[in-house]
Amino acid sequence: MAKKTKKTRILAVDDEPIIGESIAYNLEAPHRKISVAPDGREALNLTSKQKFDVVITDHRMPETGGLELVRALRKRKYKGKIVVLSGHLSPDNIGVYEELEIDEVISKPCIMAELREVVANLEEDLSLGL
Repeated sequence: MAKKTKKTRILAVDDEPIIGESIAYNLEAPHRKISVAPDGREALNLTSKQKFDVVITDHRMPETGGLELVRALRKRKYKGKIVVLSGHLSPDNIGVYEELEIDEVISKPCIMAELREVVANLEEDLSLGL
């Protein structure tokens, strides 16, 4: 019987539907399951129902933004990887994210190859148990 491989579960959070779908499209691979949420509130709802290995979030979103989302995930003891993908980050914002121990910050507009490389590196960390 063939060994079943575990898929990396990724949640892309962005209030611009085209960005969320673009992330999902560019990260699509047989070993990944990708979900998209339109804001931090929906992301929190999804993460309370299922486990995600990687959360990729925008910073500036209506309702619940990226900082609120990351704070809530850390309060819940979320152990997965977090990537902030935004064009609206001040040095102060970046400092707060670093204090919250996110894994990566990528500036928008981003080159999707950079995002794919970051996610591949995070998957390697996950497989090594880091």
